[in-house]
Amino acid sequence: MGSPVPLSTDGFFGQRAARHFGVRGQEVSALRLEGELSLVATRLTCEERMRERTQPAPPDAAFSLLCPIDRLDGHRCWVAGEPQHSGPLPAGSVSLTDLRDKPQWQLCGRVDALQIYIPVRALAAVGERRSQPAVGSLRCDAGRPDPIIAGLCDTLMRAAQSTGSNTLLIDQLAICLLTHVAEVYGGPGCAEGRASGRLAPWQERRAKEIMAARLASELTISQLASECRLTASHFARAFRRSTGVAPQRYLMQLRVDEAKRHLAAAHLPLSDIALICGFGDQSHLTRVFKQLVGMPPGAWRRRLEPAVDRARLSA
Repeated sequence: MGSPVPLSTDGFFGQRAARHFGVRGQEVSALRLEGELSLVATRLTCEERMRERTQPAPPDAAFSLLCPIDRLDGHRCWVAGEPQHSGPLPAGSVSLTDLRDKPQWQLCGRVDALQIYIPVRALAAVGERRSQPAVGSLRCDAGRPDPIIAGLCDTLMRAAQSTGSNTLLIDQLAICLLTHVAEVYGGPGCAEGRASGRLAPWQERRAKEIMAARLASELTISQLASECRLTASHFARAFRRSTGVAPQRYLMQLRVDEAKRHLAAAHLPLSDIALICGFGDQSHLTRVFKQLVGMPPGAWRRRLEPAVDRARLSA
């Protein structure tokens, strides 16, 4: 095998995946598209016959595709503690697992396989480049023969092993592998939100959590999209379809709601409330507040004061 490809320790690939499976790992290639990690191939090997059931994999918005080079005598997989597959994996077959489900495995017999790590955002980018709906999930029966993946994996390993490896060729093979997986295993009815173009539930929840936690900070569409493993353009469209409003509009509403809380709870100056809630200045707060509530924040506070005073007197 050629020199190891230097990789980040984040994500279920490379040495991190090898340690989890209890085998040796050799990084084969790492594909980056537009600066984003899009696919990592790791060769897993071990001569030992028996290994214990693994702990649940750390949650990761990505997929793990196991492609045996030689027959794997025993392969068991659990999702949320429930058995999903038990049996051998022939050479040239595939086993696909969603890492968001915290899977567990047990590999029995001699191991020689290629593990392909594919982030969810990389699948979305495949659709973006081809002007097709984004794939958010993949489905495949464990042990399914796939001669195209087998051939691409074999060629990828040979290209990486060769002296003076051709980086462009290796990247092109990885792109072919990524595209094949997205198109074959992300078919209609399989992708989260594919038919409607909406965010997956975990993506919508994550985006809303980040916006709520970072009201006072500069927050960009690209940052939110990255957290959801999507491209910025796809995230913006999917968020609108999921919530009925654009991300920026949703964030402004959160900031206005927070401003209301401060307006009602204390007599802070409007300039302070503006900064606490993430508005550039008092005029920005006033403009957005009036647009969403129908009146300036000062008028809204004055209307609220009689009710607050009555509550204080009755306390």
